[in-house]
Amino acid sequence: MTKISIVLMLCFCSLAAMAQNLDDINKLMGDKKFTEAKTAIDKHLADPKNAAKADGWYFKGRIYNSLSYEATTPAADAYNLKLAAFDAFKKYQELDKKEIRLTVEQHRSYLDLYLGLYDLGAKFYNEKDFKSAFNAFTKALEVKDFMMGKNYAFTEIKLNALDTSLVLNTAISASMDKNEEMSIKYYRMLTDANVSEKNFQEVYEFLADHYAKKQDSVNLAAILEKGKKFYPQNEFWTDLEMETVRKTGDKEALFAKYEEYIAKNPASFVLPYNYSIDLFNNLYAKDAKPANIDAAREKLTSVLKSAIANDKGIDATVLMTKHMYNLSSDLSIAANLTKGTKPEDVKKKAALLAETNKKMDEFLSYAQAVVTYFDAQPTLKPVQKATYQELLSNMSEVYNYKKDPKKAAEMDKKRSTL
Repeated sequence: MTKISIVLMLCFCSLAAMAQNLDDINKLMGDKKFTEAKTAIDKHLADPKNAAKADGWYFKGRIYNSLSYEATTPAADAYNLKLAAFDAFKKYQELDKKEIRLTVEQHRSYLDLYLGLYDLGAKFYNEKDFKSAFNAFTKALEVKDFMMGKNYAFTEIKLNALDTSLVLNTAISASMDKNEEMSIKYYRMLTDANVSEKNFQEVYEFLADHYAKKQDSVNLAAILEKGKKFYPQNEFWTDLEMETVRKTGDKEALFAKYEEYIAKNPASFVLPYNYSIDLFNNLYAKDAKPANIDAAREKLTSVLKSAIANDKGIDATVLMTKHMYNLSSDLSIAANLTKGTKPEDVKKKAALLAETNKKMDEFLSYAQAVVTYFDAQPTLKPVQKATYQELLSNMSEVYNYKKDPKKAAEMDKKRSTL
């Protein structure tokens, strides 16, 4: 968790003469006896007459904030002490319109509270106390906004209207705490301001995913427009849009969207490969076949060839072997079902058998590329081994169909060694 740590040395110089008990409290502060000083200032301010005067509140702010830094002070107590100190300083300003004490120190007590709360938020986050981290970060933002509203300026640090790191940490803490409403609020602060540095890409992804799940088309369109503008090489936007269209169940719209994006990204492997998976499932994974099955087969073959051309691995080629195997099987079945003896029936059967052999040859060509690839690997993952075994089984079947028992036996032997 990113944090800032700037140590501000607020010297405990002798303060102007007060009533005797404030002199005593001032001495306790100078001796760094902050626990005793806290007890004394609480007692002092319990008197309504003292509470009506400004100086006691300034002392309270300084003492409470100093005590929050003590090593023996638990983090939760330190947080509450800083909040009380913030309120005390503001009370001091209400009672002393000239703000003499804060002016002398150039309002560094507020800066110290801001940075201290920031550090506390980081501490809570690293301890996985995300709710407390969120509270500390939001309070740090409040103190920062207070200072900016007063136009305070410091040599140590420049305050920004949008502290991007602090807002990001606040949003992440809310998200980790499952506080969806607040995480969206603070992430939106960044995207609404068009923050576009590289490390903020995931902010846009988070919001886009959120709006997609909520089916909030208006906000989704807006965040996708920004995401694509600032991070045009990120394929997340395309994947999300494709998934959104896929959920509608409109196959034609999905395929049209694939065509649109492939035309824009001709070098992409993911787009044609995913397209081919959807085409494959539409063709083979259900009983109902596409209306124009020949066109569907040709389209799948064409898209798979595009995917193979951009594939640095073997996945697209494996899918092509499945397609060619299924296609040749369908053609073989169609040939066997053609029983007529009329010339046109005989001609049709012969054409189907020829096409079956052609597709089987194509299957074997792609299959051999897969065999070469797998044989070159030092080890195979379980899923690769299963894929290889299935392929060898199919190759054996095809070789038997083509009356080549020697090659079929070779495939069976290779499969048995796996």
